[in-house]
Amino acid sequence: MKTNLNYCIVLSAEQLIYLAGSKYGIDRMKILHQLIEAVVLKETEYAIKGFSTALQIGQAVLSEVDLSSRLGYDKKTISRVLDKMNQLGIVASAQSNRTSIHTLKCISAWMLDGNRIDNPFYVRLKDRPDEREDTPVISDENKLFSPYSSFPSVSVYPQTAATKDFGGDVSANNQI
Repeated sequence: MKTNLNYCIVLSAEQLIYLAGSKYGIDRMKILHQLIEAVVLKETEYAIKGFSTALQIGQAVLSEVDLSSRLGYDKKTISRVLDKMNQLGIVASAQSNRTSIHTLKCISAWMLDGNRIDNPFYVRLKDRPDEREDTPVISDENKLFSPYSSFPSVSVYPQTAATKDFGGDVSANNQI
């Protein structure tokens, strides 16, 4: 049972714009939330009707059929959203004949009851392929966004509890 669980999601501008957008009433963040809720935080053996695997920290077993029934969306819609999330590097999904295993790449760590659990599959923003900070992003609604001009400036002030370096996505001057 997951009690007192927090997580750190690190998204590029393009990833955030995609997840925050909505097309035909589909809430993409709800889909990501379902994947986050299904993720394992310790190595776990998983078996179903002739299929077994060892799930690592940061992986979730959830079929497209399960996701569609949980959220009330069409299976093809779920499939398209997951394909785009894979393309953007938010998750990496692998399918078998029984289910799908989703590896969350956008979560750097979880805090469970005060204990930090690092995600071994997390990819830092600066190490992600095809991440160009100066490249404008186009949303599904064909709106042009620039990572610098379209979002409000955010200042992050240091807190005493956050003195440890958690992966280097925040620069030394605490600007995101």
